[in-house]
Amino acid sequence: MTLSLLSQTLWVIVGAQSGLARAFARRAAEAGAPMVLFARNADELAASKTDLLLRGSPYVETVQGDINDPTARQALVGFVSNSPLPLGLYLAAAQMPDQAEMLADEALCAQMLATNFTSSVLLMNALLPLVAQRIGSSVVILSSVAGDRGRASNFLYGATKAGLSAYAEGLAAHLSAHHIPLLLVKPGPVDTAMTWGHKLPPLPLGQPAALADAIWQRLARRQGGTLYYPWFWKWVMCVIAHLPTRLFNKAKF
Repeated sequence: MTLSLLSQTLWVIVGAQSGLARAFARRAAEAGAPMVLFARNADELAASKTDLLLRGSPYVETVQGDINDPTARQALVGFVSNSPLPLGLYLAAAQMPDQAEMLADEALCAQMLATNFTSSVLLMNALLPLVAQRIGSSVVILSSVAGDRGRASNFLYGATKAGLSAYAEGLAAHLSAHHIPLLLVKPGPVDTAMTWGHKLPPLPLGQPAALADAIWQRLARRQGGTLYYPWFWKWVMCVIAHLPTRLFNKAKF
C-alpha cells in the first residue's frame, strides 16, 4: 500500500485518550487521513478533534462512550458502518491500576480485565465483518511486553496483555485469508501518563511519536506481524521468557 492509499483509510481509534493513541492520530492527521475517535471523555474528544483538524485531517468525528458499555460499542459500530472507505482499526483501550489496589478491590480488577481484554475483544469482533469486506483495511492492536511473561509486580495487567496478544495472533491468521494485515504492537515502557510515577527498568523510555512513525511505516508496507518498541525489547523479552523459573521468581522485575 502506498502512503497515499494509507491516508485514504478511515482510522477508527479506540481508546483515543491514551498517549499512544493521540500520537498515532496526529501522525495520521499529518498524512491527511480521516478518522473516528472513540473514548470516554467528551471534552477531551472535542479538544482532540480540533487539534487533528488543524494538523491536516480532512474529517474527524467522535463517538463518546465507555468500551465496557455494550450500547456504546454498538453505537461505534453503527457509526463506522456508514463509511465506504477502507477501515483502519487502532485498538489502544487499556487501564493499568496499581496491582495491590486491584488485589484488594474486586470491582477495580474486574474493570481492568474488561477494558483490557473482554470488551476490547467484543468490540473487535463486532467491527470484524466491516474490516473483512473492505479492500485495503488494516488492524493495529496495542498489547505490551508485560504479556510475554507474568511478573510478580504486574501479573494482573500482564495477564490481560497475554490474552490480547494470543487473540491478535489468531485474528491475524483469520484476516490473512482476506489479505488484511494485523500489526501486533508490544511496547516496553513509553513516556506516557500510564508510566508516570511507576518504577521503570534502567532502559531508555520509548517516545510516542517515534512509535507512531514506526507503526505508520509498517502499515504503508502492508506488513503485519509483531512490532516490539523500542527495538531492544524484543531481545530483552527473549531473555526473560527463557529464564529458568527458579531464577525468574527471584528476580525483581
